[in-house]
Amino acid sequence: MEPSPFSERADLGFAWSVKDSFLQYVRGMRDGNVAWGAGAAVTSEGEFHFPLLAARRFADATMLSFGGNVQFTAHHGLLSVSIGEPRIALRDGEADLLIHTGDAVKRIAVIDLPPRIQDGDVTMWLRCGVTLVDHGAELFGGTYPAGESLAPLTLRVPSGGAAEIPSAPRLGQN
Repeated sequence: MEPSPFSERADLGFAWSVKDSFLQYVRGMRDGNVAWGAGAAVTSEGEFHFPLLAARRFADATMLSFGGNVQFTAHHGLLSVSIGEPRIALRDGEADLLIHTGDAVKRIAVIDLPPRIQDGDVTMWLRCGVTLVDHGAELFGGTYPAGESLAPLTLRVPSGGAAEIPSAPRLGQN
C-alpha cells in the first residue's frame, strides 16, 4: 500500500458489509472464505473498512480513492467476487461506487447520500443506501439484478479542500 496523506487517520474511509445475505451465504458454505488485505480491515460491527488514500476534486465530482481488497470465494472457486481498490465519485446528494476489475475501473453501484454530518474536521454520511447497477450485477454473476439494494455504507472524509463536493450531474450509467 502506498503512503497516503491520510494514513495517520484511521477514522477516514468507508465501512460496508457489502450485502448481509451474501456474506452469510459465503460464510455458511463448507469451502466459503472471506479474505481481506492491502489495508482493508474488519470493524467491530463486522463491516469491511476501506481506508481513504486520496481525494481529488474535478469539475463534475470529487474522486475518493481507498485502499484494500476483500475477496469472497466458495464452490471450489466457482463463486469468486473481489472488491478491490474502491473509489467513490461524490456529487451533491449521491455518489458512485467504483472498483478495479482487471485493468479497468467499473461503476458497480449508486450511493444515495443522506444529509452530511460535521464532526470537527470530518464530514460523514451515515447508513448511505447502496444500489447495484449493471456492472455490479455482473460482479455477482447475475445473482443480484441491477436495482438490488446492498448493505448501507458509512463514509468519513476530511472536511474542506479536495473532499468538498461539487454539484454536478451523474456520471455515466454503466
